[in-house]
Amino acid sequence: MKKVHHVKRTNKIDNADLFTNAATHHYEKHIKTQSKQTLKFIDAKINWSDLLRPIERTLSHHKSGLSSAGRPTHELLVIVKCFLLQTIYNLSDPRLEEEIADRRSFQLFLGLNSGDAIPDETTICRYRELFSRLGLDKKLFSAFTRQLEKHGLIIGKGTIVDATLKEAQANKYSERDPDARGTSRKGKAIYGYKGHVGVDADTNVIHSLEFTPANVHDSKKFDDLLLGTEKRVYADKGYAQRQRRILLKKNGIRCGILHKAYRNRPLTKKQLEQNKAFAKIRSAVERPFSYMTTVLDYTRCRYYDIRRNAFQFIFAAMVYNMRRLITLSSRL
Repeated sequence: MKKVHHVKRTNKIDNADLFTNAATHHYEKHIKTQSKQTLKFIDAKINWSDLLRPIERTLSHHKSGLSSAGRPTHELLVIVKCFLLQTIYNLSDPRLEEEIADRRSFQLFLGLNSGDAIPDETTICRYRELFSRLGLDKKLFSAFTRQLEKHGLIIGKGTIVDATLKEAQANKYSERDPDARGTSRKGKAIYGYKGHVGVDADTNVIHSLEFTPANVHDSKKFDDLLLGTEKRVYADKGYAQRQRRILLKKNGIRCGILHKAYRNRPLTKKQLEQNKAFAKIRSAVERPFSYMTTVLDYTRCRYYDIRRNAFQFIFAAMVYNMRRLITLSSRL
């Protein structure tokens, strides 16, 4: 009797399925939404040496063994730009290597000439592991934030705080991702992680972020997302705490946290009016989340641990901020 081989079906998005029709469709969609001019603008607007300086010294002690056998170790700038391309176009490691070889716009962005060695997928993977392990992704985000401050894009007078859920690559019955946790939102069970952000109320630029398992309550990261220079703070009802309102008022900060009704204690007319006004301002924080989901196609986590998934979220936030830099610079 002829043996039948059953193919295991999966909806995971990783290096194994990047050449399927679905993966190709997603990639082509992103190629259409991201222009070559965007890469040129990013390359010209960012001070790369200043951006890389905080991590160069740390990385210099860990470079040995980063490249594949027979391939050279690539410049740090090339690797960081590879991560940006990967985020902008939602590419897996093998697909990124292939597209760098095929697309001249990618090569120009990376500063590669004809005949130059192209970073292979193993090198990219090893650098990601190193970045996430040493916290270099967070240092990069902080360095870029400082550049945005110099451009006048982080005012610091008002902050909007919020969080978004990202589903894990593994499900809750799997042991592949030991860091993911379960929670629910609007009656829907979600297993994965949560990205927390502090957004400048005047420019909609992300100036601070945190990444946690999904079961960490939004309010736990509230203080970590503030700059300390705010005159006003906005957030949804999930952050509503009496003690927090008292502390903000004591520090001379206008509290724009939405009021929450309780059993036998409905909201007053004044509170309802305040909620309406606060919600209009607070809604701007949905812009980065929408950009990550609809433009970057960042709908779920790609990896199987919190460090690398945090890396993915941090680079998505950086790309969003680069998009804001382009938009706001055009208005100056």
